[in-house]
Amino acid sequence: MTAQRILICLHDFSRGGTERIAVGLAAAWAQAGRDVTIIAGSNDGGLREGLDRRVKVVKLDPPVRRTLLSRFRLAREIGKHLPKLHPDVIFLPGNFHAALANDLRQADARAVIALKISNPPLPQGLPFARALLRRFTRAVDGFAAMNSGLARELAALLPGRKIVTLHDPVYVRPVGEKPRREAGRSILWIGRLEPQKDPLLALKTARALGASTRLLMLGAGSLLEEVQQQIAAMKLSDRVHLVGHVREIEPYLARADALLITSRYEGGPAVAVEALAAGLPVVSTDCSHLLRDLLTSAEAGRLVASRKPADLAAALDEVCAQPRAPDALAALAAPFEPQACAQAYLAWFDSLVAHD
Repeated sequence: MTAQRILICLHDFSRGGTERIAVGLAAAWAQAGRDVTIIAGSNDGGLREGLDRRVKVVKLDPPVRRTLLSRFRLAREIGKHLPKLHPDVIFLPGNFHAALANDLRQADARAVIALKISNPPLPQGLPFARALLRRFTRAVDGFAAMNSGLARELAALLPGRKIVTLHDPVYVRPVGEKPRREAGRSILWIGRLEPQKDPLLALKTARALGASTRLLMLGAGSLLEEVQQQIAAMKLSDRVHLVGHVREIEPYLARADALLITSRYEGGPAVAVEALAAGLPVVSTDCSHLLRDLLTSAEAGRLVASRKPADLAAALDEVCAQPRAPDALAALAAPFEPQACAQAYLAWFDSLVAHD
């Protein structure tokens, strides 16, 4: 028995990592001959534009847009569509969507519910987090952790549950002709301008690096105005450049000397894998199990235990001074090849359906 009908639940089509990966996997599953449907609370965000035509879309009407408690309403509204869609597997593509599981189970007792764990399962500072995790995921039939560290953490929190380790696919397009490098050192930062990513730490690190280093920041978010104010206050306007969202990051990876990650926590930052695939070393705060698995050589970059700008700057100085090893870095990214990752997910879905 196979998971022929796959339903992916999204709140919207925002350009976050969870949504981007879900849309990419949907296309690969449809290409493999599965019947794939995305059900979304709204069309908000730009990812709908590039969706594979073989993937069906059901948009809730009236739409359910993101608010503090909107996920519970989203689950109830999605549940009304399940009898008609009759999925074999309901895929929840990240921690954000875990709150849908119990209501979806009430709406459809037959479908397998599969949840991807995309961030550490216990948010820092949240009271009763362990009890809440168990409560919200009691209807989940199987968990996919993005790396072995998350899988171990999840197994300790949810003993006896079905947990596998499955990598997210990383999509890297060839750059083509190598772009001309500008004079001086160029550090790249990519992410949402949100507290989790700590863009202000990136600014402080740029200040510690000195006048010969430029920092290019790709992304947008709620901290944009504060970041702009701090750039002016730190007198970094000539060295820090905010680019906003870009459709393709590969040209920026090709022109940089290193990628800087300043996140407080991450499940598995795909941008780190994209950088390594492009031959670009990574310097990061110690924010992710995945990075501990990836940055295993001096050529690949550095994990910095502290969150001090001076320590991050020192690591960037070391990494940028060493010879580049693009082939060795690309080999580290090989396990994240998209087709292999998509097939691993399908095999997992099939096993869940077969044992349900």
